[in-house]
Amino acid sequence: MAPNPPLTDKETQLIEAYQRILNDPFEDKYEDRWQDEPFDRAVEEFKARALEIGFAEPLDLLKQFRVDSYETVRQQHKQGPALCFRPGWKSDLLGQLVDPLALIAKCHYVSGPKFTGKGRVIVLDFWASWCDPCVQAGPGMSDLADEFEGRISVVGINNESIFGDTKPGDVDQLNEFLDDNREGFRYTIYIDNDEGHAKETVYNPGGYRGIPCVILLVDGIVTYVGSPQENFRPILEQTLAFLEAEALREE
Repeated sequence: MAPNPPLTDKETQLIEAYQRILNDPFEDKYEDRWQDEPFDRAVEEFKARALEIGFAEPLDLLKQFRVDSYETVRQQHKQGPALCFRPGWKSDLLGQLVDPLALIAKCHYVSGPKFTGKGRVIVLDFWASWCDPCVQAGPGMSDLADEFEGRISVVGINNESIFGDTKPGDVDQLNEFLDDNREGFRYTIYIDNDEGHAKETVYNPGGYRGIPCVILLVDGIVTYVGSPQENFRPILEQTLAFLEAEALREE
């Protein structure tokens, strides 16, 4: 399927108006904070702005971005984001024990240094090749593995059906992707097994409904579940500093 052509200036203005008028003001107004009247006024304001820009039917463009009606937008805002994307969320997996060697033993090796199970700090990175944020995060994960080499192990776990019914992974297809993106994915990569073992036993119980999703293990204990782009790095650095200070005290 051919990609959509780049947005024109007017189309960009319409998208910006949608974000400013119909999206941003209502991001934190879900559930018992929701009121229909402000949203109704915002819809009329957006329609007027769309006409000024030159769109009598702005939904014709917005359908490209899965906005098929104002009622759909209303219901999405009223429902609010998934629990894992709300302030204060904590994964039920925190504090639980995960055996990384047993987990990876059920996955299929694809590329990068093979995981040996050695080391106290393990970063599991769940991702899929169709996920743009995952592809964008790949170089950062590779740099992280290089920067902290010998202090952490970074293990990517690919699962192309991570959000749906589990389907067997395609190693050849993944290798083709990695051949085209080798520089961005230099760290250890495994693919989940046909039963989706890593997905079912670690990713799903973690409760984070997005990818890329990193899970930080310290001596097998889960200490972080979530995006690698948020506060993951400070937590990793604090963890390493604590472990290294602990090692010095024991000398």
